[in-house]
Amino acid sequence: MIAFSAIWFLLIAVVAIYPMVALRKRQRTNWWDYVYPFTGVAAWFPLSGVGSTVSLSNFVVEVFWIAVLSVLLPWGRWLLSRTGKEQIKTLSLLLTFLPILAAVVMRLTMPTLPE
Repeated sequence: MIAFSAIWFLLIAVVAIYPMVALRKRQRTNWWDYVYPFTGVAAWFPLSGVGSTVSLSNFVVEVFWIAVLSVLLPWGRWLLSRTGKEQIKTLSLLLTFLPILAAVVMRLTMPTLPE
């Protein structure tokens, strides 16, 4: 599981780096903007004791969808930042908590999958 998690972190970093760098031109960024794509996958591990029993299949399926969301969010924030409206920038910042929320929802609603 650890090696698989490292692969997910690496893939998220590679795919999400361009929109994070491009976002600096339109919005002020801080350390959280570079960390939040990884929070969903990292939040899954403490949440693995919550909800149904965890199998390797649960890990693969849940972390895959959390990683997909974590990669799409920086691109979505970058597209939203191009509008230039302050309300959209606020929404963009609120979206950064979505990977953690997705991890909580998936962990609580996903049934135990067979190995």
